[in-house]
Formats: sequence, structure tokens, C-alpha cells
Amino acid sequence: MSKKIIIILLLLFVICGAVSYVFLHRGSLALISPLFTGQDQTEKISKKVSQFRLDFTKSKELSSLEQVPRYIVYHADTGLVYYSKGTGLRMSPASFTKLLSAQVVLDLIPLDNQITVSDKSLDKVPTILGLKTGETLPASDLLRGAIATSANDSAQALADGAASAVKIFPSEFIYYMNQKAQLLQMTHSHFANPDGLDDQNQYSTLADLAKLVNNVQKNYPDIVLAGKSDNQDIQQTTTHGKYYLPNWNGLLGVYPGVNGLKIAYTEEAGYSTIITAIRDNTPVVAIVSGTGSYLERDRAAADLLDAAYLTKGLPPVRVSTLMLNRHYQVWGDLARKIRSEIKLTQSLN
Repeated sequence: MSKKIIIILLLLFVICGAVSYVFLHRGSLALISPLFTGQDQTEKISKKVSQFRLDFTKSKELSSLEQVPRYIVYHADTGLVYYSKGTGLRMSPASFTKLLSAQVVLDLIPLDNQITVSDKSLDKVPTILGLKTGETLPASDLLRGAIATSANDSAQALADGAASAVKIFPSEFIYYMNQKAQLLQMTHSHFANPDGLDDQNQYSTLADLAKLVNNVQKNYPDIVLAGKSDNQDIQQTTTHGKYYLPNWNGLLGVYPGVNGLKIAYTEEAGYSTIITAIRDNTPVVAIVSGTGSYLERDRAAADLLDAAYLTKGLPPVRVSTLMLNRHYQVWGDLARKIRSEIKLTQSLN
């Protein structure tokens, strides 16, 4: 067989592989090359996987949340669903995505790994820490930035740093995110980036997200701790600047027993939140997606918690608009301070 024929056959093999990949993944070719070159990380991402099943037998809609398109509240251990609506609807997971990318990061590297920020991590508006190219931070600081503050540059830096540490491409990191989702049986989900920015190839459902949350609670205490941290700021060192790490969870410190977990917002997803709470030894998770404001999001989540705990005979907390607005005022003052400091730093550079 001539050398020319061998080359042609090799090219045909590569092309056929790429075409097969397109049909199997329906347009997600950009997520990972069929010529996968990185070291296999499958064993690492397969170690921390818990299965979780929701029980909808007693679920019903909550009349006070007629305007909310998607929500669920369930017992975190048994999976019993108290109230739900639209749990199977495809939606943008927005920054809930960071709960998955953070799991993969922790599968690949220890939290004391030092990560150097690249310019590829920076163009991630609107929510950012304001990281600068060349800064080096421990993964533990970036994890709090990604989960508590929901900073997109922090999440991207984490993903890129973990990929670099194990010598895989960033696109291969996305591949392992999807592999992790498959292991969790998130059968109606797909991911295209680590931070949650809207993408046609990035989608999930509330039912799938419940599986993701369960795996965090069962296997990733560092993510749980990050989700309850508030104003544990990153102090300036010789390798990086100071960064504020407020927690934008509207019910943390407002609703008794709330201890996490993650807020989310994009134009497509709307204002969304995952709230974890425990009262009278009863752990509950409430997820709200698609509301039109912080206030609607947090009032809906508080109503879901009240309704769930009422089934246990516990009195409702009845979080008021005034209580939340006081909370938001503190947020607003801090957000303005952070923005002004970021602008000042940018102008000096």
C-alpha cells in the first residue's frame, strides 16, 4: 500500500470520527475535539458520585407562586417533594453551573493548589471579582469567589487552573463536566462552559439540578462551606490584590436555618436561587428559577420553605419585603464600593 493511500485512509478515519461525534452530540463539537489528547481523568471524577431520586407522589403546586415558572422544595435526605412546578422544563442553569464545575475542579486538584490567572478568565461580565492577569491565588479562595459571590472570572480561573494542573485542555474540562453530569444521571442536562453564561448547548432542569445539589451535600463539604461563607474576603498578598467576597444569597441571615447554597442569574434564566436550610432536624432544599427580580426570587424561596416546614408542624417565618429590602440595602452599598474600587484599579493600570 502506497504512502499516499495510507495518508488518505487516515484522513478519512479522522473525518468519519468527527462526523460521528457531531451526530452523537448534536452540535456540541466545540466542547471537545474527537482527537482527545489529554490524560484520562475519568477515574478521578467518578469517585464522588451519589445517586438521588425525587419522590413526587405527594407534590402539588403552591397557590401563592402562580407567577413563578419553575420551583421545587423537597426533603434533602428522602427526596420527598412537597411542592413543585415545571421541574422537567428545559432551562438555562446559569450560575448553578458553578456547582458542577466546582465539583470537577475538586476532583482534579486539592484546594491548596496555586492558580495563576490568565487573560482568558477575565472577560466574564457581569459578576466578577476583578481578577488581574498574572495574579496567583489558592483554589480555596477562588472557590469561595465562584460559589458565594458567583464571580464568573473566579469560576473560569478555577476551571482553567485545574485543567492546566492535570494537563488537559479547557475544552476537555467541559467534557468532564458533562461526564460528571452523566454519572449523576442528569439525563436532561448539557454544559458548554464552567461559569453558567447562556449558551444554546447549556441547559438543565430543576429535577436534574436536585441531583447535582444532593451530590454537593453528600460529597463536597468544601462547596457547602463556600455556599454559607459571607464576607470572607481575600486579603491582599504579594501575589494578588484584595477581593471582597459577599454572599448574594438573599435568605442567608434572614430566614432561620438557611445555610446555603447558590444564586444564579442570566437574561435567559431570570433571577434564580438554590436555598438549603434545616429546622427541627429537617433538611430542606428549595430551588426557584425564572423570576423577574431579587425580591420575587427570595420571597418565593421563603414561601416554599414555610410551606414545606408547615407540613412538619413548624410555624412559618413569613419573610417580609421590608426584611429583604434591608438586606438588599447592605448589598447595594457594598456593590457600589466594589465597582468603584475595580474602576479605580483599572484606571491606574
